[in-house]
Amino acid sequence: MAFLDILNIPGLLGTDLHAFKRANVYDKLDLGLAGVVALIGVSVLILNGFSSPLTCVPAGCSSSGTSTNCALDWTYQSGLCKNEVLSLPDANFHYLLVVLALLLVGLLTVPIYWGSNASKELFDNFYYIWAKLKNGDEECKDVEWKRRMHFVLDQLKSGKTLSTRYAIYHGLALVLDLVALVVVGLFTLNFTDLGLDPLGVASTSGGKCAADGFTCAIPNRDLFKWFGVLTCLVLLVKAVINLKCLLFSLGLPGLFGRNFLIYADNLKDNSDKSIYNIQTNPIMVLLHTLLVVLKLIFIAPIQWLLAFCRFYARKHDSPKEIIKRLSATNIRAEQKETKKVEKEAKALETAVNGDDAAVKNGDAAAKNGDAKKEKPKEKEEKKPKEAEEKKEEKKEEPKSTPLVARPAQNWSDLFFIIDILSYNIDQCDLILFMTKINPVPGLENKKVNVDISYLDTSNNTMVVSHTDAGVIESLLDTELATEGGLQIVGWLEGPTGIMWSQRTKDSPKNLAFAVSLGSTYELVSAVYGRGRMLARLQNFTFQCPQDTKKQIKKYGNNVPLSAFISQSLFQKFSSEGVTA
Repeated sequence: MAFLDILNIPGLLGTDLHAFKRANVYDKLDLGLAGVVALIGVSVLILNGFSSPLTCVPAGCSSSGTSTNCALDWTYQSGLCKNEVLSLPDANFHYLLVVLALLLVGLLTVPIYWGSNASKELFDNFYYIWAKLKNGDEECKDVEWKRRMHFVLDQLKSGKTLSTRYAIYHGLALVLDLVALVVVGLFTLNFTDLGLDPLGVASTSGGKCAADGFTCAIPNRDLFKWFGVLTCLVLLVKAVINLKCLLFSLGLPGLFGRNFLIYADNLKDNSDKSIYNIQTNPIMVLLHTLLVVLKLIFIAPIQWLLAFCRFYARKHDSPKEIIKRLSATNIRAEQKETKKVEKEAKALETAVNGDDAAVKNGDAAAKNGDAKKEKPKEKEEKKPKEAEEKKEEKKEEPKSTPLVARPAQNWSDLFFIIDILSYNIDQCDLILFMTKINPVPGLENKKVNVDISYLDTSNNTMVVSHTDAGVIESLLDTELATEGGLQIVGWLEGPTGIMWSQRTKDSPKNLAFAVSLGSTYELVSAVYGRGRMLARLQNFTFQCPQDTKKQIKKYGNNVPLSAFISQSLFQKFSSEGVTA
């Protein structure tokens, strides 16, 4: 059931950890608010009882209580007056709350999205790849495992199962919330002193029965009113949450929790082509969603009916029909061969007919003379024929096969899962995950830039700068813009021990160290974000020169690292960690 899937008892017990993160905070709130409505309904039913109480006394007792009739027990008469005095809201409000609570909780038991094996299987497939790549298992280096991984990822990229099921589930929940909100609100208006009765269900007796001989009062009217107001507030919040979840499934980049679609649109491969096809125009996204909904409502049922009829009518392709069908290339080749044969046959017939006519006339000399005269004519006739044949060949040249444009992937299961996980997992980890499944360089490719790094000879301070990691670094800087962006953390290990770095005012990613001339140091560094290490960088070893006078004359006070780095140490320790 859905609420068990949201709570995820196995995940809470530690037996199914990866499924625990399927539900985001909004799904949990929706479940909690449905439980609140159920709690309100049960509370009102307990406080009110199965039948709404009604107190009736003789009409004279309302103005004066000195009559002996006022001291009698009028319970039986009160029971007779219930049908006449109690309105529909007065008699059934507690039942209404219980029924609505059952509907709201009952929707959670329907395996549309939660509790569906199809949804759980897709999440399990993703988490299997996620766990393997995140832990760096040796199995990930196997070529066949990578192929299986790409098959699974291709299924997630092309499928729209999760978005569709999530939209249907929260669409039904939103409709149910709005209907419940309207009905409870209209019932609650009958319990106020405003005199509003839009449905016309209020009692017309004015609190009197038995020919105005008795005056009746409903003791739980205020109870219904305040519980009705509370229920309306809960349903309103629940409807807003379901609306937000429904908008989440629309796939609007950067809106309603779909931030990762913006990041995916910026990912490019080595040839500078977009890896994913993301539609960033919100108007086009809404139009596409509207067309899909209209197709699902009006066209899909007709298609299902036609498929059903064709299946039972057995109007499907038989093996013989399939064998008879020829490919377009074979048909075209046969047509060309047929044309060639026909032309050759016509040429032979023309030659034979000409020879027969000459023999019958018995004029061999004339025939020879005419043949000599006809030779240039035949040559002239062949030229236009050859030109026509070339034109026909040009016309019959095969055209390039038209390709279907890649569909937009705003609603793919892959990005749906990633955006769902962003409520529970750091977005930085999800961005780095894309470098492991796509041909995009990661943060581990950052290296010490020996051209930009320099030694400030005025105070013997070494300022170390790193190369840019490309689009992934820019995406991480965007994600961490409000938290200072990416940071490089590191230290130098030298003859005096560990030397911790200081920040420079020019760039927060540069590291500054006070060094001693003539000493050899090894830089140990890593990339941090939100106080967590995101990537470990390769160590870098360099040696400061004993004398910097020559370098100062050439470069000034700021001597680049490439000017004095020891070539032997550079080749030995940092051939893979430096870009010159």
